[in-house]
Amino acid sequence: MSTAISQQPPRVFSELKPWLQEHYISLPRRLQSVAEFVLHNPDVVALNTIAVISKRVEVTPSTLVRFAKSIGYRGFSDMQSVFQESMRHMPQPYDQRIHHLDDQQQLEPTVLHRFSRAASASIDKLDQQADEATILQASEQLAAARCIYIAGQGRAAPVTTYLHYMFVKMGLQAVLLDGMAGMMVDKAGLIQPDEVLVAVSFSPYTANTRELVDICLAQKVPVVALTDSTLSPIARADDLHLEVLEEEVAGFRGLSATMCLALCLAVETGKRRSHKD
Repeated sequence: MSTAISQQPPRVFSELKPWLQEHYISLPRRLQSVAEFVLHNPDVVALNTIAVISKRVEVTPSTLVRFAKSIGYRGFSDMQSVFQESMRHMPQPYDQRIHHLDDQQQLEPTVLHRFSRAASASIDKLDQQADEATILQASEQLAAARCIYIAGQGRAAPVTTYLHYMFVKMGLQAVLLDGMAGMMVDKAGLIQPDEVLVAVSFSPYTANTRELVDICLAQKVPVVALTDSTLSPIARADDLHLEVLEEEVAGFRGLSATMCLALCLAVETGKRRSHKD
């Protein structure tokens, strides 16, 4: 049975992800799979009929209707309108983001002020919401590994480079997975169960990183994931995942809290390895 939701559901897509995270646990397993699909495929939900979407999700149209109602919408069409509205707010080209910054310049003193305030808010949120038990568990797993493999592309690349730098400086065996997608997949096939993969990916999530996680988990290789949502495709039931969300300024997201979390993970790992040695 679905739990009644008294609050009004979000009317903008950016608020739908935290809304779904809040209610995800209370959903039946079948509807949880629908929740994961709609968040990872918003364009499919926005641009197709309920019949087409139900085939993609491998559920009946009535299940989609039940899902929409279970999270507070009047029906599927009501929920779909939120996804359709999101298409107007897809990630903007960088020249448009710069223009948007200029438009808002009168509301804020300086760009530095806006970004530093966003960074501060992101770190405060990390400090309040970080799962310290999972951080310690992940660092223990990394410290015990014969070798640490690290993967992430796009906005995640600076994080993976920094983690690799820190692990190497601490005397840990670490390999940064980069290059073409096919080469990365081939390398992932060589990772052993006594090693570990650190995967870093943020919305809209890179397919290569997700594939690496799939391969490693299938081979019983431990995975530590850094991502921005518990509903991320690399936040899985059979891996350790750490969530970090950065505040946005005119479409730009920094890495202040993410780098803080990466530093914490690396230092905790170094501490545990030194104790083992």
